[in-house]
Amino acid sequence: MLVVIGHLISTVRTDTELGFGLYAYIYLFHMPAMIALSGLFSKPEVTPKAITSTVQLLVVWLAWEGIWALLRGLVEGKQLSQSFLVSPSWTLWFLVTLATMRILLPYIARFKHPLLLATALALIAPLLPAIGVNFSAARTLAFLPFFVGAWLARERGWLSGEWFMTPGRAIRSAAWGLLAAVALGLATLALAPAGLKGSWRIDRWLTHRDSYAWMFENAPLGAWNANGSGVLGWFGLAAGGVLVGAILIVVAAAMTLALLLVVSRKHSIATVWGARTLYVYLLHGVIVWALRESGFVDSVGSLGWVGIVVLALIAAAITAVLSTRIVSRVFRPIVEPRIDWLFKPVPTAPSA
Repeated sequence: MLVVIGHLISTVRTDTELGFGLYAYIYLFHMPAMIALSGLFSKPEVTPKAITSTVQLLVVWLAWEGIWALLRGLVEGKQLSQSFLVSPSWTLWFLVTLATMRILLPYIARFKHPLLLATALALIAPLLPAIGVNFSAARTLAFLPFFVGAWLARERGWLSGEWFMTPGRAIRSAAWGLLAAVALGLATLALAPAGLKGSWRIDRWLTHRDSYAWMFENAPLGAWNANGSGVLGWFGLAAGGVLVGAILIVVAAAMTLALLLVVSRKHSIATVWGARTLYVYLLHGVIVWALRESGFVDSVGSLGWVGIVVLALIAAAITAVLSTRIVSRVFRPIVEPRIDWLFKPVPTAPSA
């Protein structure tokens, strides 16, 4: 739901402080949380099941690249660009990133300190402008610590204690308090004379697509910008970028953990819907795109903070509808296609 809300308000986020603040709040942790959940259930062993699952992600990515190319060709009259399949279309970067992380995990797991390695790669990668959107390389490295960290947490039993499995009222209250404190901090900045947007275009940092130099130039922190020159200027920007990147990682990790602590441990309709998140992720993009192209999002966004609230409610409704059984049945061929026919049968062990 956070993904859908973020995408629906994205094009009107700078029109109001509420929209900008809500967008920044969501993007601080929603993708790190999705990546962490993916890592939590990943294993470094290259088993037939793991290979099939990873290949299926790539097949779905290729299928949806074709769907998006067809839609944009028919509706917008766009032809295939030179970056087709090289730079993933809009939301499809997640599929490429997840597949890449699964491929990398067996190698990273061999290191003595895999989480330290993943974090170092995440902080160093934005120093190199060449690491960008192609094959989602920048985002893959940026979110790698959350994938590796979650896998490591399960592997070493960090989350097997009662404090996580059945958190008490005090722990849940602390988690809610953390999530509320971040929201309060953003709200405080929004009420400042320059506003949150005027103080720092943090939204550009939270997409994790660009280099530190680009972000300091296009989203400076007050007077801290990319006007430095020479060796000292570069080192200053590098140190600043690494510092900001490290802080964002810590905040995202804390908010992700808090989110997992406040989620109910009881079985409910949300548990069933949660098994169909890939349907929501892939299908909502078409709906949001249609609402943007029709001018609906701009019209509602023009209502100010009321429009942001309305768009958020619409996004919640879209999420609920796309989580239903009927949607999963209809769209299964393009979301969860059967690809068993691509592989050789797995030999069974001889009986004793």
